[in-house]
Amino acid sequence: MEHLIDSMIEHFREHYQVELFGFAAAAAALYGTYARTIIPLRVAAIVANAFALIYSASKGTYPTFVLNVVLLPLNVIRLRSMWRLVHEVDAATNDDLNVEWLRPYMNPRDFRAGDFLMRQGEIANEAFYVSAGEVELVEIEKTLGPGTLIGEIGLFTPGNRRTMSVRCRTDVHTAVITYDQFKELYFQNPQFGFSLLRLIVARLQGNAELSRQAKLS
Repeated sequence: MEHLIDSMIEHFREHYQVELFGFAAAAAALYGTYARTIIPLRVAAIVANAFALIYSASKGTYPTFVLNVVLLPLNVIRLRSMWRLVHEVDAATNDDLNVEWLRPYMNPRDFRAGDFLMRQGEIANEAFYVSAGEVELVEIEKTLGPGTLIGEIGLFTPGNRRTMSVRCRTDVHTAVITYDQFKELYFQNPQFGFSLLRLIVARLQGNAELSRQAKLS
């Protein structure tokens, strides 16, 4: 055992410049397993891939080299995707509440004129993005068109109950995101959750003002 340790120390002394890249890759990988959110995890993975490429190329361990050649661009793409998501949701909350940033996480669904997307008091398990057509918030008689997110508030109310009924005024094309997908995005990146909260509060304030005006008229 002592001979093995002495041999390892001697090897490190002779090749310490290369071995440092290996230790750096291992340290970055360990940090990645500790990171609780997706952006630090991806950054750590990219750093680990870069150091592992240098180390494996120096050592001639080509399977490891090929693996990291594949993983490095994949991690970069996923990191850019999450950064873009955070940037776009921040821009939406500061601009006109456009939620085009959610489209990659949604699936298409169509409705006919007169159909209800949701009814007040129902259990909410998904939200809808109106991509074409018009819908009406029945309780406050408000008409909404393309580019509108509907039903996201009910996903976060006590008991996940719908706060309003939404009926299609025309044939409507929507994109749908589920409650589980919302949760996944939130836990991957808390900044997304914070920005989404700002979006929901802004929507609640707007609906409350319309409800107040409807009562006064």
